[in-house]
Amino acid sequence: MQRVRTIFARPSSAAAAAAAGIALASLAGCASMAPPAAHVAPAPADAPSREMPPLRLAPALLGHALNLQQHITVLAPGHEQQLDVLLEADAAHVQLGVVAMGQVAARLDWDGVTLTESRAPWWPQAVSGARILGDLQLTLWPVAAIQAALPAGWQLVENGGARALSQGGELVTLVTHPAPRVVEIEQRREHFRLRIESEDLGAGNAATAPDMGPASAAASSRVPTSP
Repeated sequence: MQRVRTIFARPSSAAAAAAAGIALASLAGCASMAPPAAHVAPAPADAPSREMPPLRLAPALLGHALNLQQHITVLAPGHEQQLDVLLEADAAHVQLGVVAMGQVAARLDWDGVTLTESRAPWWPQAVSGARILGDLQLTLWPVAAIQAALPAGWQLVENGGARALSQGGELVTLVTHPAPRVVEIEQRREHFRLRIESEDLGAGNAATAPDMGPASAAASSRVPTSP
């Protein structure tokens, strides 16, 4: 498998890279824009977590290779942000490179056991590779594999190509396909929406693309996780 490569020049925003960095911007600023809850009693200690369930699906469960480019627009009340990612996946690895503000911001590698991240110093620490991986898998991995990995109280239903993730009957995330090669992800609790415009690069393009290189002066971390 070719490692994450290529920065695609884009005249008006950053650059274009590829595919499903789906939640990078979500944690970077949009989730924090949700209106504060006022006069809400603290949840009981034994109450189920309202955090998004951390998906850790094996790369092989995807069932096919990916080499994608996507331009991502993050839409939240009073806020819009652009970023690009490059995704490569096969049976052994998921590799992701993120471009923001014209610079390589982060790289991620998941082999089904260990999640390895590197990020530029200016990239928000709140944007974790674990969340990126979870949103990516929620969108692209087979529904049956996701359903088997969800904790108690969470449900995923697919109908007509749309995916609805719920907790205890409350709709949390809605994934739709409003146009060919376009995915929209609406995060109801966090009050933002992602619009992801995709391009399938194919194996040939990845093989000839120049190396993206590491995130500038990036800090690295290796996080062992359960498959």
